[in-house]
Amino acid sequence: MRTRPHATTLHPTGPFGLARLRSHLVTLCVIVLVAYAQWLALDQYRATERERAALAFARIVDQATVSLTQQTSLYQNALIGLRAHYLGSDTVSTAEFARYARALDIEQTVPGLRAFAFNREIRDGEREAYTRWIRRNLADYDPAYAGFEIYPDESGHDHHVVEAIFPPLGNQRSLGFDLMSSAVRRQAIERARSHGFAATQPIRLQQAPNTLAVLILAPVTTPGWNATLSADNTVAASFLVQDFVSTAIAPTLRKRFFLKIVDLGPDDAHEGDPVVLFEDEGSNAIELEQLRQDTLHRVHLFGGRRWDIRFTAREADRELVPLPAILTLMAAITLIAATATHLAQQRMRRNARNQALVSQTSDCVLEIDSTGIVTRADASALRITGLSPARWAGQPLWQPMWETDAGMVEGEFRALIAEGLPRVLTCQVVSEDSTPRWIEIRLGNHLKRRAIRAVLAQISDIGQRKEAEAEIARLAFFDPLTELPNRRLLEQRAELTFSNAKRQRGRAAVLVIDLDGFKQINDNAGHATGDAVLAKVASRLQFALRDSDTVARLGGDEFVILLGQPANEVDVRAAASRLSRDLALPLNVEGRNWFVTASIGMAMYPDHGTNFAELLSKADAAMYRAKRSGSGLSSMA
Repeated sequence: MRTRPHATTLHPTGPFGLARLRSHLVTLCVIVLVAYAQWLALDQYRATERERAALAFARIVDQATVSLTQQTSLYQNALIGLRAHYLGSDTVSTAEFARYARALDIEQTVPGLRAFAFNREIRDGEREAYTRWIRRNLADYDPAYAGFEIYPDESGHDHHVVEAIFPPLGNQRSLGFDLMSSAVRRQAIERARSHGFAATQPIRLQQAPNTLAVLILAPVTTPGWNATLSADNTVAASFLVQDFVSTAIAPTLRKRFFLKIVDLGPDDAHEGDPVVLFEDEGSNAIELEQLRQDTLHRVHLFGGRRWDIRFTAREADRELVPLPAILTLMAAITLIAATATHLAQQRMRRNARNQALVSQTSDCVLEIDSTGIVTRADASALRITGLSPARWAGQPLWQPMWETDAGMVEGEFRALIAEGLPRVLTCQVVSEDSTPRWIEIRLGNHLKRRAIRAVLAQISDIGQRKEAEAEIARLAFFDPLTELPNRRLLEQRAELTFSNAKRQRGRAAVLVIDLDGFKQINDNAGHATGDAVLAKVASRLQFALRDSDTVARLGGDEFVILLGQPANEVDVRAAASRLSRDLALPLNVEGRNWFVTASIGMAMYPDHGTNFAELLSKADAAMYRAKRSGSGLSSMA
C-alpha cells in the first residue's frame, strides 16, 4: 500500500526562526532604548527650556523695568524744567505758567502726565487776605478764580494751596486744594524742600478720585502774593499710575507678564507699610506668586519712595510644548526607530546572503564614475583580481592594469563614455603580490539611470581559461613528449627563416635526423625508457644549437633541424658532424647508459629548393641514403 510522505515543516526554533526571533528581540531593545533616550532628552529639553525661558523672561523684565524708570525720569525732568523756569525768572504769573506748561505739550512730549501745578505756601493768618487777592487779580484771567476758596476749611496750620494748574480742563477742581490737609502730601512737600524733589505714595487726586495717582513736587523760590519773596512754594506734576504703566510699557510686552507695583515706603526707612500702587486687572497676582516661583522683583527708587516692581510670567510664556504633543512625537519617533531597525535587520540579512553569494561567484563588480575613477568595489574583488576593494577605490580603472594593457583599457573606457555601447575587454591586472592576473572586464554605461548613476564593470577571473588556451596552443604547436616544436610550428618558422634569408640574400638549411638503434631500446627496455631516451636526445640537440636555430620532432625517432643563416655548405656539414658526435655520447636513463647514433640528411636553401616541403623531402631522401650507407653518417642532398 502506498504511504503518503510526511510534510516537511520548519520549526520555529530552526535557523530561520532563530534569526527572526533575534531580529524581533533587537527591535524590542531598540524601542526600549529609544524610548528611554527620548525620555532623558525630554527631561533635558524641559530643563533647558525652563532655563531658556527664565533667561528670556529676565530680559523682558529688564526691558520693562528700563521703560518704567525712563518714564519716571521723563516726568522728573519735565518738572525740574518747570522749576528751572521759575528759578530763572524774577516773577512768573499764572498766565506765564500756563504758557510754559502749554509749550511743553504734555500729551506729545510727556505722555501719561496728567497736569502741572503751582502751589503757594500761605500762613494760617493770611488765608482770607490771600483768597481776596486771588479773586481780585486772577478773575480776569480765568472766571474760575472768581469763586476761589481754600479747602478743606482747616485752621491751626499753614497752608500749601494749589494756585495754578495746567491743563485746566478737567483739573480745575484741584484749584484751592490745601496739600497740607493730607499727611501723605505734607511728607512729600517736606522732602521736596529738603532734597529738591519728592514723590508721594499712592494717592487719589481731587480731579480723579477713582484711580490711584502719584504726585511729584519740587521747591521753587518766587515773590509772594504780598510782594515778599518765599522759598516754600512748590511746582508739582501728577500722573495716574494706570496711564503711567500703559505709556511706559508697549502692549506687546505687557502680554508677556502680570505686573504689580508695590510702594514699600520711604527709601531711607528700614521698614514701611507696603501699599499696592498698581496691579494688573483680571489677575490674582498674590495667588500666582504663591503658586509659582518665577516672579521676578525689581526695585526702583523714585522721589524718596522705594517701589517693588513684580513681574510674573503669564502661562502662555511658561508653557512648553504640550505634553500630549510630546508623547505623540515620542511615539512616532519610537515607531520610526522600530521600523528602521526592523528594515535594517532585514537589510543586514539580505546583505549577509548577498555576501555569501558573492563569495561563491566567479565575478566581482566595480562602480566607476564618468571620469574613470572607481568609487566602489565589492568584497569579492580581492579573490577575483588580487586587489582589495580599498586598493581599487579612488583610482582610475586602468591604473592597476599591466602596463601594456593600461592604454587599451583607458581607450575602451573613453569610447564607452562617448558611444554608450557595452565593451568586453581581456587584459591583465597586477595583484597585490605584483603578479599579473588575467581578467575579463564587461563594461556597461549606466550613468543615465537614476538608481545607479555609474559605469558598472563586471570582472571575471579568466586565469584558468588562459591556461587552458595556452595548453591548447602548446599541444597544437609542440610535441608533448619532448616539448619541441611540432611539424606545424616548424613550417611557420621555416617560412620566416626562408623569407629572412631571401631578403638578406643568405642561406638556410634543413637537417633530418633519424636515430639508429632506437628500436632495440624500445624492444629491450620498453617504451617508457624509449620515451626517456627521446627526451634526452631532444635536450642534447637543443643544447647543441644556436638560439636562432629550431629543432623539432616529427614523430617516432625522427627530428628536423632548421639552421638559420649558415655561411655555406661547409658550415652545414660541420653542424651535422657536431650533432652526430654529441648524440653518439652515452645517454643515462635511470642509472643505465644507452647508446644511439644518428643518420643525418641535409638540404640547403636556395640551392636545393625554395620552400620547406621541397627541402624537407630532399633532406629526408639524403638521410635514407646515409642510413643505407651505414649508421652515424650524414649526407647532403
